[in-house]
Amino acid sequence: MQRSLPRRATIALLVLLGLVGSFALQSAPAHAALPFKLPTLKPKAPPIPVIPPVQAPLSVDPAGPARGTMILVHAGGWAGHDGHAQSELLKDPGDLFLARGWRVVSVDYNEGAGGVQDILDVAGAELARRTGDGPLCIYGESSGAHVALVAAARLRAIDCVIGLGTPTDLYQYTVEASVSNDDRVKLVSGQIMRLFGTTAETTAPWNLISLAPSIHADVMLVHETDDELVTAAHAQRFQATRPTTQVVELEPGATDFMHGTVSDVGRGQYMSGIGSFADRAVAARDAEREAARTGCSQIARSVTEVGAKGLQSALRCLARKDAGTPSDSGSWRETSVQVRGEVNAARVWRFLRSTKNGQRALAAAATRRAKVVVRTGERSRVTLRAARKR
Repeated sequence: MQRSLPRRATIALLVLLGLVGSFALQSAPAHAALPFKLPTLKPKAPPIPVIPPVQAPLSVDPAGPARGTMILVHAGGWAGHDGHAQSELLKDPGDLFLARGWRVVSVDYNEGAGGVQDILDVAGAELARRTGDGPLCIYGESSGAHVALVAAARLRAIDCVIGLGTPTDLYQYTVEASVSNDDRVKLVSGQIMRLFGTTAETTAPWNLISLAPSIHADVMLVHETDDELVTAAHAQRFQATRPTTQVVELEPGATDFMHGTVSDVGRGQYMSGIGSFADRAVAARDAEREAARTGCSQIARSVTEVGAKGLQSALRCLARKDAGTPSDSGSWRETSVQVRGEVNAARVWRFLRSTKNGQRALAAAATRRAKVVVRTGERSRVTLRAARKR
């Protein structure tokens, strides 16, 4: 699915933010019977701006059962109302998710903060639709990615979010824009201040750095290395606040992309990155569904919510109810697994069950012989160690 992509977000921002009103003078024709009258000069009234309505969602279903639902949110400087961008997103990257068995739903939305409710409404409608038991995720570009993550902070049922060129720190953006010589950056800053506020306090409800602890979805942030409109610092700051966030940098090249450029390698990084992220979301949901059948509690709660002791308790319950776990842990001492995304008992249990050593670790956990240690990061490491004898 190779094609040259325009700088969608940048063009949309310049068009939507760079509107300039003008007045034209129109001369009235001289009256033939009264040649002595001077023509009347009247300023032409400026046209009344026509704001298109928010378009209805566009959706496509896969040929077989849907593995999940991916909501697509276009860019546009928080101006919304862009049916063309909405339809383009349905094709790219919509076709990529569709080919992987996902139902795709591309949405249009209102300006500014109102766009968040539009996304929540569509997410609610998809949940009510009950399209299979797969995950509900959102893919957003630029301002659309920002809106998607704000929605995820408000709706726990959103399982994962992919953001391309995501502005994560609105207030810091305005601070840096005040000393920037880039007119595009100043335009974006002006839009942020108009729609979300001018201080750290007023932007906080919309600032992703502030909202990060409230986001329980798995998150992937993708950006071009040469993006000067929304720099790599935005992804880095968000990841510092929420270490389980996956960050993907795209190699620059000759092809215009979001706010910067990509090479053929960069385009491949983008496609494989978001594709494998979607596949992991399906696997994670399968693990949580299977673990839920045991009746154990807190199996889908992240370690940031329940702590290492809560994770250990949930794993112990799963191990006791798992008929496939060996009863004897023998001389077992330690097992480690790596988990991408949020760390919870169901996902760790899935990894441990897949190996002989992991099964022995579960047997030790079932008999309280294992202690769980978690090192959280983009590739979180969960270690089960034999507890010391007292």
